[in-house]
Amino acid sequence: MSLYAVLNDVELEIITWLDGLSMRYGAEYAEQRLIGRKSLLQYTGHKPDEVRIDARLHAQWCNPADEVRRIKDKMDAKEPVAFVLGTGEYRGVFVITEAEVKTTQTDGYGSAIAFELSITLREYVGDPAQPNPPGVVKSGYRIPIEAATVDDFALIEAAPLSSPGGVAQVSADGLSAIARGVGLAADVASFAALAQSNPASALLALPSLTDAVSAFGATVPVEGFGALRGVAAVAADAGQALSAFQSARHTFDVAAGALGGGLSGVSSALWSVRAGAQALEGARESVGRIAAHAASRLPVEGWA
Repeated sequence: MSLYAVLNDVELEIITWLDGLSMRYGAEYAEQRLIGRKSLLQYTGHKPDEVRIDARLHAQWCNPADEVRRIKDKMDAKEPVAFVLGTGEYRGVFVITEAEVKTTQTDGYGSAIAFELSITLREYVGDPAQPNPPGVVKSGYRIPIEAATVDDFALIEAAPLSSPGGVAQVSADGLSAIARGVGLAADVASFAALAQSNPASALLALPSLTDAVSAFGATVPVEGFGALRGVAAVAADAGQALSAFQSARHTFDVAAGALGGGLSGVSSALWSVRAGAQALEGARESVGRIAAHAASRLPVEGWA
């Protein structure tokens, strides 16, 4: 499954979560009433930005009650959270202000099978009498990363590895690798089923699948997480992620070799990619913590 966003240590998967994302942002104006004339408006500041995420949660792909409980626990903790998209894009610091749940399907005993869940996040700027906490975006909502110019994000892209921007880039690479590896393992599983039912069609699809599995190992960010072990604040999580990524790279390379032997190697390849996907899933929590750590320390002062 692909990672959509991270709220500190809570991860939102695309297949589980994404059904809609809306954003609201605006400015505040005080109204001054005048006798016999239209009222005057005076600008007083920006409203806190607001994000609404809608999700369809079904027992076929997740435990709906567990997903709701994770969000409810985070809201009850009254804890400001760093909101980071799966691309590595940092959106700011927010609090969860609302969680609306609607049961849409139950079994014959009344147990919930499917929920519709909407959560509302509001931008958190802390006590105005105190300095802004790390990572707070002061004015306006961040423009989407797709619409940004290169210069807007040069700070992150060119950041040294030991800086928050450099750590954020490596963690984004890690989250992307996890999503791609798990998806590739699912592709090999589907191919194995095709090889059983229609060997002729499987032979035609084998070269492209072999190429994809062969290429994946080189994209696993082993070197990046190896370097992160030298960053004290994330060294422990980087070490755990590195071990998992090294294992995943090896098992996917083994799978590529098995697929190179033709359909006779499909069973062996399937076992290897499943082991690799399991290793990648084991890295997810560590990488998520690294991403959250970097996001809450990004120097975003003045970004729009």
